[in-house]
Amino acid sequence: MTDAVEVQDGQDLYGYLVDHLSQGGRADYVIADEAQFLAEEQIDQLARVVDDLEIDVYAFGITTDFRSKLFPGSQRLVELADRVEVLQVEALCWCGARATHNARTVGGVMVVEGAQVVIGDVDQADTVGYEVLCRRHHRRRMTAASAHAAVLSPDVLPMQQV
Repeated sequence: MTDAVEVQDGQDLYGYLVDHLSQGGRADYVIADEAQFLAEEQIDQLARVVDDLEIDVYAFGITTDFRSKLFPGSQRLVELADRVEVLQVEALCWCGARATHNARTVGGVMVVEGAQVVIGDVDQADTVGYEVLCRRHHRRRMTAASAHAAVLSPDVLPMQQV
């Protein structure tokens, strides 16, 4: 049986797992999705799960934000990981090149300032979204909309208000 747990800010992941095991629970491995959003301390706790409890941890997430800056959780994960594997989904920039960067867009225009994490309840009149771009177009701040590309990539992810 698989138990999915939504991680809370400040939650002690090592303590949670020790408590689970102490109550007769079982953990063959731990999977952390969206690991870029974990705090550095939580990444340290996951490393302790591997070292002290000898339970494998598999963490997945993106490394950089819309400004091409490392998320603190991703940075710490890369610093501590026994192995890092880049899993490249076949995401393509609107130009057809391999997409390697995330762009935040407001009304189709790329923005490079603002909070590192924006989730759903953005207080903006224009639609906030994310678009994958190749490095060249990310550096030039050229989204599909600003380039007047014929078809938007299916990788444009609009943020819906919650």
